[in-house]
Amino acid sequence: MGKPVVYVVATGGTIASRYSARTGEVVDGASVDELASAAPELREFAEVRTLQHSNVTSDVIDTPTIVALGRLVRELLQKEETAGVVVTHGTATMEETAYFLDLTLPGDKPVIVTGAMRNFVERDADGPRNILYSVIAAAHPESPGRGVLVCFNGQLHAARDVVKVHANRVDAFASREGGPVGAVTKDGVIYFCRPERRIHIDVDRMVENVQLVTITQGCNDLLLRACIAAKVEGIVVEGIGAGNVNLPSFHAICDALDAGIPVVIGVRIFAGTPYFAKGHEGSFRTMVERGAIPAGYLSCIQARVLLMVALAHTRDPAELKRIFAQVALPT
Repeated sequence: MGKPVVYVVATGGTIASRYSARTGEVVDGASVDELASAAPELREFAEVRTLQHSNVTSDVIDTPTIVALGRLVRELLQKEETAGVVVTHGTATMEETAYFLDLTLPGDKPVIVTGAMRNFVERDADGPRNILYSVIAAAHPESPGRGVLVCFNGQLHAARDVVKVHANRVDAFASREGGPVGAVTKDGVIYFCRPERRIHIDVDRMVENVQLVTITQGCNDLLLRACIAAKVEGIVVEGIGAGNVNLPSFHAICDALDAGIPVVIGVRIFAGTPYFAKGHEGSFRTMVERGAIPAGYLSCIQARVLLMVALAHTRDPAELKRIFAQVALPT
């Protein structure tokens, strides 16, 4: 019996970057074949096939590129011989791409998203090992049915919960609530739990014009009013504390809801959920009573991705609330 077939799809990012020591700029991006060649051990674990989708830092990657990536990965997963897919990606927006793929890709075959904190030509580059561990995870017989995972520094994180938590270290990713769902080394993979609250939304695109607004002490309603004036398709608000906002922001959120713009309320804190602790105008309770959607345990970054995908499926306010409740709220 042959080795499992794993596709490695490259999109660019630090993992593929070469920097000019003189200017500090990226002068050339390593190809997917170069990335695979830097981790020759991966061929001990799988029959590796490579595809270059794009080669761009994820700071500037756009929604059409990610939607096209999703369609490509979908096509690869439909191949009978495919055991799994590894996507290499810049770390800056990795959690967003991973969650989009998790929400929209059908079936149970594993998809592992990985990247690096050190560029391709550094002597201690972390990319080759992250690719190796990702291929091991994608080829592992216990990986199907767990959704899209982010593999970084030997840890496996569920796409719903993963967030980037450090700008420099190689252990740059963590999960908001329960920690990693598994770990991987050259000796194999161990899973600690199965990702919960996963849903599949049968679309292959996202609605682009959904904005994220963070509320801070003493801020005004300028950004929210600009969203209303621009007739954006949705707003996610990172609230203070338990998901509360100040009075100018509260009135702007009410006006957005009256204008038919879906508004999702979360928290700007690393973990936890907004809750009904207070009843004053601007509290999480009063915004939900006016029609806002709770982000629940989702980070506001993932909540924005979910809203973008959900709006590609439905514009019905009740259905949007139902989708968020399935994913993010306690029962």
